[in-house]
Amino acid sequence: MAKKVMDFEGEDTLDAGKELEKGKNIYPIDVKVNKDTYSVYELKRQYEQRKTLILDPEFQREDVWTKKQKSELIESIIMGIPLPVMYFAEDKEGNLHVVDGKQRITALFEYLNNTFSITSAPILLFLKGKKFKDLEPQYQARLEDYQITIYVIKPQTPERVRLDIFDRINRGGTVLNKQEMRNALYQGKSTILLKELAEMEYFKKATGYSISSKRMKDRYLILRFISFYLWKKGKINYEYKSDIDDFLKEVMEQINEMQNNKIEEIKKIFIQAMKNSYEILGENAFRIPSSGRKRPINMALFESLSYLMSHACVKEKEEIVKEKIKNLFKDKDFLHALTEKVDSTPSVKIRFSKMDTILEEIC
Repeated sequence: MAKKVMDFEGEDTLDAGKELEKGKNIYPIDVKVNKDTYSVYELKRQYEQRKTLILDPEFQREDVWTKKQKSELIESIIMGIPLPVMYFAEDKEGNLHVVDGKQRITALFEYLNNTFSITSAPILLFLKGKKFKDLEPQYQARLEDYQITIYVIKPQTPERVRLDIFDRINRGGTVLNKQEMRNALYQGKSTILLKELAEMEYFKKATGYSISSKRMKDRYLILRFISFYLWKKGKINYEYKSDIDDFLKEVMEQINEMQNNKIEEIKKIFIQAMKNSYEILGENAFRIPSSGRKRPINMALFESLSYLMSHACVKEKEEIVKEKIKNLFKDKDFLHALTEKVDSTPSVKIRFSKMDTILEEIC
């Protein structure tokens, strides 16, 4: 079997369902999922008028539905054929994020808005070529009143459980990683911020243009740095206890509630970190030195070294900083914290305490 090519060391933490594969019990309480029924008309009103139904434009599978698929969905509903259940995730404000069923809902809304005509109707031939406005009132009512069964994942469901549910119900198509799931579940200022930072040239330079934007791997790295930076600086209310999924979820939710000036501060910190990293250490800044083949970017090194480089004083003591970082790679405890159980509280504390020591010595 061919070995998986990874963009960075630690990329496997993006995989969903990993805790279950290891046999860990992550279901200590009942899963909070409610069963509801909504008409198509009601869902459309929630989406267009109340803005409480969220369809993430970025969270899009590659196999976007064709007009034929959309047309046959409309025909099926008019015929009275039941649709498979859909899954939504409710946030703390009561908004519903579509987890499974986005293509079907999008197709229905587009048709009711007269965006396309029926191109394929193998059974109800009279539908072919018609937009919603062209249908007889009885068929319009049949579409608008059609009842869809929805399972709603409630906000009190633990984060790892939510991600696992998300993973399970999406396994019929492209398996989503955790960052793609987070991007769908916690849209807002945080997802906009991550997208913007991932496109910045200094980030690409500092990582040697080696981190793929596919599957949101770049955003995952950036989110980890931002999260640990905010945590270290006491800018978020959270006690880290080895649960990276809950941590990242909490940070995204808190960023979504931040004032715009706080968002701008995060951008400036990130730019400074990437600029200093590249100008002081070059494009291999976040790679563990190796006497053999060049290693990939190391995730744990990225987040901890970026924290160090986010401070202005490192630029003033450039040569000293280089030497101290070089010496870090001779520290067995530090290397272990970069490569073993990287999300455990002890490993996190070791990495960042080493950076704090350097800051105390140079700043």
